[in-house]
Amino acid sequence: MSNNSSIYNKSIKNKLPYELEHLDALIRMKTLKPYYEWTKSIIDKYLGSRILDAGSGVGNFIDLVQEREFILAVDLSSENIKILEERFASSLNITVRQYDLDYDLEQIKKNRIDTIVCLDVLEHVENDVELLSNFRKVIEPNGRLIIKVPALEWLYGSIDESSGHFRRYSRHKLISTTKEAGWTPCFVTYMNIFGLVPYLIKGRLLKRTSNFSKTFSNKQLKILQLLMPTLQKIDKLLGPPVGQSLILVAK
Repeated sequence: MSNNSSIYNKSIKNKLPYELEHLDALIRMKTLKPYYEWTKSIIDKYLGSRILDAGSGVGNFIDLVQEREFILAVDLSSENIKILEERFASSLNITVRQYDLDYDLEQIKKNRIDTIVCLDVLEHVENDVELLSNFRKVIEPNGRLIIKVPALEWLYGSIDESSGHFRRYSRHKLISTTKEAGWTPCFVTYMNIFGLVPYLIKGRLLKRTSNFSKTFSNKQLKILQLLMPTLQKIDKLLGPPVGQSLILVAK
């Protein structure tokens, strides 16, 4: 990783204070494997064989796609990197690197990446267009970009601020941002209509000042784990017309 100070690195609000908070949230979310399986079910047909997971966290999504030919797990957090290295130490097709997505582009490009996955990361980056433009520099021709972000700008509240989010995205905003960076969107959908009301209450009305996952008790997380497959099925039947998250696929 470069020692230079990058826009990507500096753009994460107060990175060190948020790092441990975010790490704790990721570990809590590890118990919600059905949630990541839900995400995977939406994007699975767009995943190629050589994947860059940009902002891997502790590898909750990578855990579901380990059978792919090659996965490059990239994160800025030293704590996340340690967990990733330990978690996937025996997986010869998974490479973990603390790369900077502004400066280490040539090293990434050598891996012949055909799919970039960026899940719940873009909202943490101040200059989102520049990061998406950098992705185009490391991907193979005709490669795909898969993004998941928090949806609905009007839903932005105290939980977003506490999580280090610069923004939430409307459908139009996400599409226009992706196009501005030189990508061609080919699929966009909302996800998780059921998360809207709890997020609205906790983030806008009660003004909770913690990561969303920490507003749930361990017992509530276990209940969510059991309910998740049913919520997924209903969400799929509804469309859905709106949701807590947005997923976009671009060429």
